[in-house]
Amino acid sequence: FDHWDLRAEYNVGEELDDYRINGVVFVNDRFYISGGGDDTPVIYVYSRAGELIETYDQWGESRYGMTDLAYDGELIWGSGEETIFGFTPEGELIETFEGPLNPNKNIAWDPDRELLWISGVTSDFYGYDREGNEVMELDRQEIRSYGLAYFPEDPDGYNLYIFSNPRDGLMNMLKMDIETGDYELVIDLSQEREGR
Repeated sequence: FDHWDLRAEYNVGEELDDYRINGVVFVNDRFYISGGGDDTPVIYVYSRAGELIETYDQWGESRYGMTDLAYDGELIWGSGEETIFGFTPEGELIETFEGPLNPNKNIAWDPDRELLWISGVTSDFYGYDREGNEVMELDRQEIRSYGLAYFPEDPDGYNLYIFSNPRDGLMNMLKMDIETGDYELVIDLSQEREGR
């Protein structure tokens, strides 16, 4: 497949009657999805075929739950409040630390620097190690970010991917060079699918 070809689609929010689906990460052939649940935010675990396997409660005080997820090869990381949570795919909480924002909305794992990139919608991008120490900071340059990812094999070396929803209503995927702060448009997702 080429990049950005649609390979599968699961309408998790409609199936679960949960319209607060936010973060997703693919680990060990399973999707881990953060959702609002009924009254308590949960992690939904789905098979590659789109079947619900299990759920477990999220941690923290946010009534909306975790808004983005990342995986470092051992722990899944997420937040939607001041605290960053690191937990196993089986649902055991292992690490917590106070993030740079309240709330910390977006998170991605950078395996090249062994950093978690953390941001809010209108904040700079902060690089934190697993112990909760700030190591780097990148200027957001007026980007409104709603999700982060890291692509080590980006052909241009622009590895930090940013899901952006500018004020004009478009849904863009941008990518940033961490060394220079330069960024460019990857794809305009507004024309690809209906919905958000």
